[in-house]
Amino acid sequence: MWRVWNNFYARHLIVAASVVVFALLAVNLWLVAYTRHGQTFPLPSFADLSLADAQHLAREKHLRIEVIDSVFIAGKPRGSVIEQNPKPTVRVKNNRTVFLTMNAMNAKKVTVPSVVGLSLRQAKATIELQGLEVGRLFFSYDMAPGNVIGQLYQGNPMKAGEQLEFGSKVNLVIGKSRYSENTVLPKLKGFSLPLAKSSITEASLNIGQVTYDESVKTLADSLNAKVYAQHPAAESGKTMLELGSLVSIYLTVNAARLEE
Repeated sequence: MWRVWNNFYARHLIVAASVVVFALLAVNLWLVAYTRHGQTFPLPSFADLSLADAQHLAREKHLRIEVIDSVFIAGKPRGSVIEQNPKPTVRVKNNRTVFLTMNAMNAKKVTVPSVVGLSLRQAKATIELQGLEVGRLFFSYDMAPGNVIGQLYQGNPMKAGEQLEFGSKVNLVIGKSRYSENTVLPKLKGFSLPLAKSSITEASLNIGQVTYDESVKTLADSLNAKVYAQHPAAESGKTMLELGSLVSIYLTVNAARLEE
């Protein structure tokens, strides 16, 4: 061994090899420490946070965020996170980039159509085609029962051609006769929220309270939720309500609850 060490060339080869091995070990240890190899944590939810709050949370959790899209959803806080990828609770490492979709700060304007004289079904289709929604239905005795006799926004009459924000609700005044004051309550179990709302409106009724159960935790859950109960309860084709009555619905993503 000493004979090898005393050899000038052999000694330098041993030293060089030792330096390389030490450097490789140091780099490997640094990479393990830097990436916290094998250590993951559940991704937090950024839902409904402002961009500033989302950035603050990302810094606290040693994450990165990137806004990749902006849409407008009426009823959601403007400038808030409405979707994220990866989803909450997915296990990630430090410095993972989370891609966010934000709710736009400003909704585009759309033109209010004239629906006076149309049937409720026709008026609903026309309003929705413009990117608006049918809000509350009011009923008044008129010679044209079932037809729209007035259109309102926040209690004020609306004229065709006026501008409203996309997704705004237009309330309608519907004519009724003294002999047609009741309507059949639809059975809504298994319906999505949009379909349930549409069915309630087309039955000349008003949507009441919308309640999600504990299984609905994210925006995606709310979009996939189905009606498991309603009030008043309905027997197909048998339950009658006064025109304009409120119908409350309860939604879930729990499949077992839908089968009860």
